Amino acid sequence: MPDKTKHKIKNLLQKLNDEDRSTLCCLLIKSGYAVRIGKERPEGKRQTMYFVEYWEEDGC
Repeated sequence: MPDKTKHKIKNLLQKLNDEDRSTLCCLLIKSGYAVRIGKERPEGKRQTMYFVEYWEEDGC
């Protein structure tokens, strides 16, 4: 199975809310990408950072 290159769109400066992330996911899905919304807590930081990750699936 070939390695899938994943790209992250990070929620810089907390500008994207839940609705914005969902809308972004819908647009990426309609463009043929596989998508997931994730969250991570950067080391040494208190705030959780949300992101949208997308990649191309084989055979789409």
